Parts: sequence; structure tokens; C-alpha cells
Amino acid sequence: MYLPRWSVDDWRALLSHTQAVQVASGDALMRLGEQERALYFVVDGALEVSQSTGRSDTLGTMFRELPGSVFGEVALFDGLPRSASVWAVKPTSLLKLTHDGLMAFNVAHMGLANDLLFALGRVLAFRVRRAKDRTRRLAFGEGG
Repeated sequence: MYLPRWSVDDWRALLSHTQAVQVASGDALMRLGEQERALYFVVDGALEVSQSTGRSDTLGTMFRELPGSVFGEVALFDGLPRSASVWAVKPTSLLKLTHDGLMAFNVAHMGLANDLLFALGRVLAFRVRRAKDRTRRLAFGEGG
């Protein structure tokens, strides 16, 4: 996530509204369909994101989340069940920002919260375009 103008103090302000989470290698952080309104920042480790077709089979690993990645923004914003499953492929440290934490951050630091929301909007836009491109490639036999 790109926030080039943020200072160390700005990041500390955001991080004060998060909780540390540890996930062991092979364990699920979240599963498709679970209800949780939270966003995660990957501090260390690696996770794989997979999605089901809805017919009990899986599309397999869609992508990896590595240190510096952020994910979970869809459920954070829309409040609907998780749209993918996420598994740790090695011991992973994360920071969790719940919807309530985001609202508290907004009350305390409205300008920074605005920056964060626009940055998350850019993440969503990138992921929508990536999914669209992947769908096109699969539909027209252009590789995966």
C-alpha cells in the first residue's frame, strides 16, 4: 500500500488501532464464507490466497501475500462474508485492523484516515483490473 507522505508518527497512529496476529505455517487465517470485518497488514511471512468455484472445487492459489501486503479490504468495506481463503505458507506475523478500529482511527485522525481509504481504493482498483485481465486470459485461452 502506497502512502509516501506518511511519517513514522502517522504510521504509529494507525498501528495503535491494530492488533498483532500470528499464524503458524499451514494454518488458515481466514476461510471463504467466514464473517469478519477486518483488514490485515503482512509484517513478516507469506500467505496464499485461494478461492472456490462454488462447486466444492478450488481455483487453487490465486496469489501470495508477502511482507508489505494488505488484504481483507473487501469484507472490511462491504461487511459480507470472506470472498477467499488465506493460508500461511510459513510462520506469519500480521497486524489486524477491524472496522471498529478503522472508525476510531477516523475519529482521531480524519485526514490520515482519508489517505488510508484512498490507498485502499487503489488496492481494490488494482485487484479488480488484475481479476478482469485474468478472466479475459482464461476465457480466450491466453494462458493463466
